[in-house]
Amino acid sequence: MRKYPIYETLEQIASHATKNGVIHLTTEDFKLEKNNIKINKKDYVNFGSCSYLSLEFDERIKQGAKQAIDDYGTQFSSSRAYVSPRFYDELESKLSLIFNAPTIVTPTTTLGHIAAIPVLIGPNDVVILDHQVHNSVQTAVAIVKSKGVKVEMVRHNRMDLLEEKIQNLKGEYDNIWYMADGIYSMYGDAAPLDEIYALMDRYSQFHFYVDDAHGMSCYGKHGRGYVLAEREIHNQMVMATSFAKAFATGGGALIFPNKELARKVRSFGGPMITSGPMQPSALGAAIASADIHLSGEIEELQEDLQQNIMYTNLMLKKYNLPNLAEDFSPIFFIAVGLPKVGYSLINKLMQDGFFLNIGIFPAVPIKNTGVRFTITRLHTFEQIENMVKSMAKYFPIVLEEEDFSLEQIYKAFKMKAPETQKMNTKVSSLIKSSTLTVEHKKTILDIPKKQWNTLLGDRGTFDWEGLNLLENSFKGNELPEDNWDFDYITIKDKNNKIILSTFLTTAITKDDMVSPAIVSQEIEQKRIDDPYFYTSRTLQIGSLLTEGNHLYLDKNSPYWEEAMKLFTNKMAKIQEENNATTLMIRDLPSDDKKMDDLMVDNGFFKMEMPENNKIINIKWNNEEELLGTLSSKSRSHLRRDVLKREGNFNVRINHNCSEKELQTYYDLYLNVKNNNLNLNTYKLPIEVFRGFSKNKNWDLIELTLNNNELDYENKIVAIGFCHKGIDTYTFLSLGIDYESNKEHKTYRQTIYQSLKRARNLGYEKINMGYSTSFEKRKFGAIQLKSCAYMQVKDNYKLEALEAMSTSQKATKVLK
Repeated sequence: MRKYPIYETLEQIASHATKNGVIHLTTEDFKLEKNNIKINKKDYVNFGSCSYLSLEFDERIKQGAKQAIDDYGTQFSSSRAYVSPRFYDELESKLSLIFNAPTIVTPTTTLGHIAAIPVLIGPNDVVILDHQVHNSVQTAVAIVKSKGVKVEMVRHNRMDLLEEKIQNLKGEYDNIWYMADGIYSMYGDAAPLDEIYALMDRYSQFHFYVDDAHGMSCYGKHGRGYVLAEREIHNQMVMATSFAKAFATGGGALIFPNKELARKVRSFGGPMITSGPMQPSALGAAIASADIHLSGEIEELQEDLQQNIMYTNLMLKKYNLPNLAEDFSPIFFIAVGLPKVGYSLINKLMQDGFFLNIGIFPAVPIKNTGVRFTITRLHTFEQIENMVKSMAKYFPIVLEEEDFSLEQIYKAFKMKAPETQKMNTKVSSLIKSSTLTVEHKKTILDIPKKQWNTLLGDRGTFDWEGLNLLENSFKGNELPEDNWDFDYITIKDKNNKIILSTFLTTAITKDDMVSPAIVSQEIEQKRIDDPYFYTSRTLQIGSLLTEGNHLYLDKNSPYWEEAMKLFTNKMAKIQEENNATTLMIRDLPSDDKKMDDLMVDNGFFKMEMPENNKIINIKWNNEEELLGTLSSKSRSHLRRDVLKREGNFNVRINHNCSEKELQTYYDLYLNVKNNNLNLNTYKLPIEVFRGFSKNKNWDLIELTLNNNELDYENKIVAIGFCHKGIDTYTFLSLGIDYESNKEHKTYRQTIYQSLKRARNLGYEKINMGYSTSFEKRKFGAIQLKSCAYMQVKDNYKLEALEAMSTSQKATKVLK
């Protein structure tokens, strides 16, 4: 499985949030008045502004912008590499006083990152990204990554893991750059600066690049920001900041420990040479804002803001709302868990005249959705309390309406619930309606065989007997990855009609299962010493050994959406019981928009599955008829590589094989398994194949060579494990002797013999599984698209593997 292209995933999330009326909104005010905005003909108190000191309304700053336009027009259109308007020197001089360090101005903070990072990072340096560092930093880092610079990721604010990485990397690289935010834009938490400064003092190779956009103006002498509020810039760090927030003008700045480093970025940073400059109006406004910062007035503004922040914290505690933010931050994040809870709560707050933001995937894990709001100097105590009171009023109502609970929220965010908090929110409102009932079984033996096979028996290898085989094969084994938990869920309406039926397995899976082989190769080196490095317990529909749509869902029932909500709630409970970190609902149609919206609402994001290969409506009865169904290229391939060589092989359908034969088959399977890291899973236990050999519903198609070569005569060179379903034949797994494959095209012959076997048994449909679509297409297979919906408790491993996967060379795995 692999991610949808990122733009498709983001488009899905954004479209869903837009439909719910919480993003992509537009103000209708002809003139803004303080912190009030008009949207869709309704007035709101704005709790979404990052202009924390509200300087955008200051007459001095507005006059500075107007005067600059009078003096220079609306634009001075020349690269700074040639000539800069006079405002730059004045502004940079004032900023250097504010920060007490050399400073250069950039058109935006993002362009500042793009200018600085490629100049700062040498070819033998390594970059370590904090897991939650702002996307604008990651965008700039992608430039150096594309040139071969090693990039890693570390869990958010984990200084113990960061120091461990420093110790591991310092002997191999010239410089180690850690990149983070001063105050993080989603949760409102802060970087542990004392510890980071201590690391810079302790390790001369360790450098710190920090984006203090949300700290600018709000903290420190002259409003120099959170990072430098109580300390001077370290000689092993560079800071970026923004003027687009509390500074209230637009543009950004880079702050350096010395003039030489500033000169290099000023001279060689790409956007400093090729990008257009800031507009005169923004420069004029910034100079006026800098004057305010250099005066004692900034301290009064900061104090006003802190008073509002303290009052907000008091109100949140008074009304027992789950706030994740630091107590000094103007950014607040109220944990709600699921997107649907966040949408509903924001919409209800908008009914009361309060505008707040949604914090959602990919900025946060999808089950860590929250209502994000900001506090500015303009907010009154009355506005703050009224908003918090409104939120507290609707919070339990929304939880009940959306069938979610405070317990689930605290679990999702790993928060300790206050002792005074009564966890009595009514849950399972769908269940109490008595419309549907949920049946949960732990073994297929408790499910009527006819019922199961009627609903799901011909979708793959998971008919009733197939699941009984799997249950027996994946229990009592020595290795933990060879022991699976099985759960069976059936949901019925009040007339006892089945609306939903499926089975789930919980198993240890490799997090790099679908990562590029070069990534898995490096991780497998780690697993020599730690077999469970980068693994997770995954609860999924189906299993690692079955393919196809494992979910029976009666879409004609008016209750199917209700059934899916009940099902995902039940999955969440099983997840907690089985201590699983990942949920996966897989092999569903990829073009079901209603299902997309339903799953996003309930905390799942969409993933693309590998193409599944199928041959349908087989009508041929001999070689010539088969050839007639293929393209000219495929016909040529089949004649040359398969039919011409068929006489070199003896083919036997083996049932109830001997232990010696079984071991040979298993060794051939391991050849394929160990040679393919594109789908990196744990090897199957031999007990599974023993079960196949003893089950009447399985064919073991054995190929031996009869070409009189001493090394190959009568040697087993391939084995195919195929399932005989009700109407469908499934080519599930195979083993190959690779020494014979190159000369005799053994793999292709095995595919062909499985097709012949299926046709001889009268099958017209064949499942051929994932992977090697190019080969299977030559035999007439078509490729069917499907998707999965996934939920993870922690985005870190996904993002770390994504970072490794996009690197041009293999990188070491983060802890």
